[in-house]
Amino acid sequence: MNVVWSDEAVLALVALETKLAERYSETKAAEIVDDLVRRVDRLQDHPQLGRAVPEYGQWQLRELVDKWNRVLYRLRPDAIEIVTVVPARVPLDTIEPEND
Repeated sequence: MNVVWSDEAVLALVALETKLAERYSETKAAEIVDDLVRRVDRLQDHPQLGRAVPEYGQWQLRELVDKWNRVLYRLRPDAIEIVTVVPARVPLDTIEPEND
């Protein structure tokens, strides 16, 4: 199944890399983002790798979680849509999932 990134997710990923580059270095930031993207790419073969997002209780809305970030994604009949990337410490009750 194809993995597609929403515009919001792409912007969040760019913002994450920018923030990491300011805090560490451009090289370290690129490594961290590359690792995150590689984890997301694994969804092609294992779409249910992540857990259902507990705040929403919808089996189609799932997440990959690491120490720092949550990658929210939606299982669709034709693709896996990466919805957004948020810091793990940010409560999701401020983020509205799209219902298409």
